[in-house]
Amino acid sequence: MTNQLTHHEKRSTSSDRNIILEPRSWNYAYLGEDQDGRHHHVDRKRERIIVTRTRADRDDTGAVPRFRLRGPVLHTEDIALASNGAGGADVRRWIEFIGSEVCGDGDESGWKSRPVSVADQLQDVLKDEL
Repeated sequence: MTNQLTHHEKRSTSSDRNIILEPRSWNYAYLGEDQDGRHHHVDRKRERIIVTRTRADRDDTGAVPRFRLRGPVLHTEDIALASNGAGGADVRRWIEFIGSEVCGDGDESGWKSRPVSVADQLQDVLKDEL
């Protein structure tokens, strides 16, 4: 068997080989950056958390945004998600674990930065009101 490329295929470059995940937007979520500069991502399709040194690149050229995640992979953690792919208890436990247990420089919070969702903001408002 020969190893020929057709006219529509291309050879991968060295930068393409670093790509470890390239999901569509509904299969990807970004959890944030921890105090040690590690970035935490959720791969909803494979139900796992992936920890890398970089954020994902966003590609809006298609009808549905895609995210390109480059390696190396520092850690993966299997998680269970709800049947609709939404974050479940495992994701919340991971966020709490990083926030309370992983401290790069003795800080109280292991998170350096986290995206703020509307759901998080509403939950904070409800806690304040109750």
